[in-house]
Amino acid sequence: MHKGVAAAGCAVFIAVSLAGCGTEQISAGTKVEQAFDRLDRQKAVTMTFGFDGTEQQVWTAMKGRKDFTRDDAKMLAGLDVSVSTSSAGPLKDKKKDRSVALRVSQGKGKDLLEVRRLGGRKQLFMRADIERLMALTADNGDAESKAAMKEFGAFVDAAGDLPSNYRSVKDALTGKWVSIDPQAFEEFSKNMGPGSGGKSPLPDMKGLSAKEQRKISDALGRTIRRNARFTDKGTRNGVDHVTVTLPTQKTADAVIKAFEPVESRLPDGVELASLKDIPAKKLDLDVAIKDGAVAGITIDIAQLDRKTQGRLPLSVRFAPDAGPVKAPAGASALDPQDVMGAAMQFMMGRMNA
Repeated sequence: MHKGVAAAGCAVFIAVSLAGCGTEQISAGTKVEQAFDRLDRQKAVTMTFGFDGTEQQVWTAMKGRKDFTRDDAKMLAGLDVSVSTSSAGPLKDKKKDRSVALRVSQGKGKDLLEVRRLGGRKQLFMRADIERLMALTADNGDAESKAAMKEFGAFVDAAGDLPSNYRSVKDALTGKWVSIDPQAFEEFSKNMGPGSGGKSPLPDMKGLSAKEQRKISDALGRTIRRNARFTDKGTRNGVDHVTVTLPTQKTADAVIKAFEPVESRLPDGVELASLKDIPAKKLDLDVAIKDGAVAGITIDIAQLDRKTQGRLPLSVRFAPDAGPVKAPAGASALDPQDVMGAAMQFMMGRMNA
């Protein structure tokens, strides 16, 4: 399933890259190109990813897989991931600093994690529902990992007993906003010794440089120009639909080649090599266009995975003219030394109990 989702994400990226790629000058292709260009002229856009199906539909598609449970189906059906991007000028202007926000939710109003980075600033803003995240991953990993998770759970439960000078740690453990300097955490990790790995455990929100984005876009654009086919599917409920068809093997090869230089910065679990396992066939993406701008892209990831039973649509929805990404109010500054101090305080309390 992870391979299928990763492949679907790359396919969605290809569709997004249609803007400015010189699509074929036919009516459907021109409509798609203009729709993405209009989106790129906005100052702020929010993209929301999620499976477009009920718990039962996800279960029907995935139930034949090893270790896949009803709880997994419920989790995937309710999972929403949104990425917001804003800038002082049009997003197509690569020279302006961008602000980015990532939000992961399990159902409406049930945020699990949110991270923001404002353009021109070095710090991250983060909040997380630690207890709910732990509940989702409670059954994962080996015995040692589960024991470590249980110990961390006890630390979270004891957050209220920490001294007042550890306010930022308490805020982080109880789902409140904190500000973080990733460089400070990375330097602290390096100073902890060889066993620490020398890397910050925080998410990388730096993104790709304008030059890297252009190289990837150009590589994918060449594939699209040579191989994409656009079919106008008409209008339904005031929304235009265009099917973009791509050959899977040529597209997978283009994605692998385009992303190889930045593979080390891709999210954990996303392996470019896994794209080689995609079945050789035609890949269809539905592009929805409303009021001249892209409203959404839908792809049935069953096209990308031989083991999936039944349809399993993955959608990305676009909200143009979204509000700009801003710093949250009242965020406390989280220092790595405070985290270590709070952990030591907790362990001493356990020994003296």
